[in-house]
Amino acid sequence: MDDERLKLLRLMQLADSALPVGAAAHSFGLETLVEEGALDVSTLEAFLADYLSEAGAQESAFCRAAHRLAARVNFGEHDFHLEAWLELNRRLSARRQARESRAASATLGRRLLQLARALDCGELLTFASEAARESGVETHHCAAFGLVGGALALDEGATAEAYLHQTLAGLVSACQRLMPLGQTRAQQILWRLKPALVAASESGLAGVGARDGAVETDCDDVFCFTPLLDLGSMRHTSLTTRLFIS
Repeated sequence: MDDERLKLLRLMQLADSALPVGAAAHSFGLETLVEEGALDVSTLEAFLADYLSEAGAQESAFCRAAHRLAARVNFGEHDFHLEAWLELNRRLSARRQARESRAASATLGRRLLQLARALDCGELLTFASEAARESGVETHHCAAFGLVGGALALDEGATAEAYLHQTLAGLVSACQRLMPLGQTRAQQILWRLKPALVAASESGLAGVGARDGAVETDCDDVFCFTPLLDLGSMRHTSLTTRLFIS
């Protein structure tokens, strides 16, 4: 059986926006922006393009860093960098200023690792999940996705792009419930944003550096500035009626 075809099929399953980790319950601040009139159908595509260039690039970098940690595993020598894994997630928690979005990311990451363990994706994920639980460190979605991709020996770039695709599809789906956005237009937006998605993935690569055998986990060279979305997430709890958790 062709191993590369199996890898592709597994990546497609993990990147499905319907993956049962709870992503459909979160808007990451979009609900507030729509309610306040700061975001509508006419501005959505440009908004999401900016989102990819900022938040997408940052999450791509952390996804790639986690992938590289998993790719370094040698079970014979127990060569998994648990402390580097925890520090990677601590750094991402520090960068997420809005409590609701930070908690949502951590919830999705924890559930993804639990699901991957149930799918028998490798002993590494048990080590990573238990280490985070015992230390009280939040496990973020992008880092968990990268770790799972690395554990399955999936391509690093393809893993980062699959994560961004899933995230973008989830945000568009949320907007379909928040504004008069039809199926055809939603698909057109997703289609046209593919180049921006690839660019965000490549910006994430720049954030962790080209592959040279080193495990880069600080991601200090990638920055994210999304004040409107952060404020929307912070104000989300004050909405009178809410469809989403975040």
